[in-house]
Amino acid sequence: MPAKHIFTFILSDDQMRAHLRSGSTLIFKGLERDWQTVERQVERLGFGELYLVSRTSGRRGDLTKVSPVAER
Repeated sequence: MPAKHIFTFILSDDQMRAHLRSGSTLIFKGLERDWQTVERQVERLGFGELYLVSRTSGRRGDLTKVSPVAER
């Protein structure tokens, strides 16, 4: 079963690629201005069709979630 990982910083391309290849769900906290950077990175690494990047804001702060499309 793929894992869920929570980060408070943007990953390097190598780190992001490894997590995406494994089918993991990634959650980024506190990146309210950088969520588009995460989205572009997923696209640039060739996983844009396989992963959905979403952003939510709420009482717990801003979250950016990168999840496999099949997980919807």
